[in-house]
Amino acid sequence: MKNKYGVIKQIIDLYEEYELEQKHLNVLDFARWMIARANEEPEPEEKGTDSGNASSSFPFINKFDDKTRFLETTTRIARYHEFYARKALKDMVINTRLEFLFLQTVDTLEKAKKTDLINIYHLEYTTGMDTIRRLTNNGLLYEIQDETDKRIKQLVLSDLGKEVLVQASKKMNDESAMFFAAVNDNKWKKVLPVLEEIDEFHHTVYQKHNNKPFAEISNLVDSLKHLFK
Repeated sequence: MKNKYGVIKQIIDLYEEYELEQKHLNVLDFARWMIARANEEPEPEEKGTDSGNASSSFPFINKFDDKTRFLETTTRIARYHEFYARKALKDMVINTRLEFLFLQTVDTLEKAKKTDLINIYHLEYTTGMDTIRRLTNNGLLYEIQDETDKRIKQLVLSDLGKEVLVQASKKMNDESAMFFAAVNDNKWKKVLPVLEEIDEFHHTVYQKHNNKPFAEISNLVDSLKHLFK
């Protein structure tokens, strides 16, 4: 019974952290923030679990076919990167890889529409808008009217956003160096062209045909595959 109110205490602790990160506080945003936070934190491992490679920690993975192992491995690698990025950005106004990417992209493009940012990174609309809202609420991005079409608004990096981006870039460069520290450059660079080819192939399908059912998408992919052989 002594842990009866443990969950409530955890929520209070999370709200204190949320309060430090956000300028505009409301219950809906707090709920979304908690969900995003839960999805980004890795599941705790049991004590005694082998911390070596995936095959030693989870030997059943070796029983999968090569394609499944490839997909699961790339998914796990992306998860590690998200985890390390959050650690690297922990004490900053931004604390996720996605927030960093949005600032970096707007800085590179000089200005960008909200939908452009969402589409570039293949995000669900609500996820992208929540991220943009956090960045604007914290004064890192602001909106201006498009010069050629006054109905369109563009996101621009604020002076504070530029300062934060410089600081975050240093931390993310450190994270990247750490991430690849145990792998020879020649090894991972050989894999890169294959991953880029897969990305290129599926990018158009994802962007232009995402509202179609799986059967239609599967037939479309089958008809296009000869172009990439």
